[in-house]
Amino acid sequence: MDRLRDLKFILPLCLLLGCDEAPKGPAPARFQSVKQDTAQVKAAESFCERVFPKSGEGARAWKAPPEVALPRPSPGPKGPEQGWTWVNLWATWCGPCVAEMPLLDRWRETLNQEGIPLRFELWSVDTDGAALEKALAHSYPGRIRWLRGEADLAGFLESLGVDQNSAIPIHALVDPQGNLRCVRVGSVGEGSYGTIKALLQPG
Repeated sequence: MDRLRDLKFILPLCLLLGCDEAPKGPAPARFQSVKQDTAQVKAAESFCERVFPKSGEGARAWKAPPEVALPRPSPGPKGPEQGWTWVNLWATWCGPCVAEMPLLDRWRETLNQEGIPLRFELWSVDTDGAALEKALAHSYPGRIRWLRGEADLAGFLESLGVDQNSAIPIHALVDPQGNLRCVRVGSVGEGSYGTIKALLQPG
């Protein structure tokens, strides 16, 4: 009984301060999801401006903003219908937005090959239809969609939980259940792949 009583005090202290001695042998299966969740939390903290839970208080469903037809047909969507959706807010006049498109395409291909289904929705905030039409001749990571007008931009940013003065590109990750999970303001770089993969791991 004394041993059980001592454990009641030792275990919480270990969890709070960390135990120096690592347990021997493989971790019990019931701890695997805890480790995975920890990795996702750390990844989210390092990459996302806003983080939303997958359920419960604070959860936020993704809802597409109003759109209009493109000046010319967009290439067919890339990626599976099921799985994560990467929403990208961009414009043809935004240099960093255009520069990161090949990187996003490579990530999409690699993640799908590694068993993490991912597709892109590229929401253009262009007001110049001619510029957007010209851009549609090139290849992109996913389906291009066109925001209906400047008046809808503030509502779109509000739905993502970011400031209305935020600069593009803006990236949002939507989980397979349609919930907004992570929003990043600013471009991405080669070094973020491991973080992205951790965020998108099933859990």
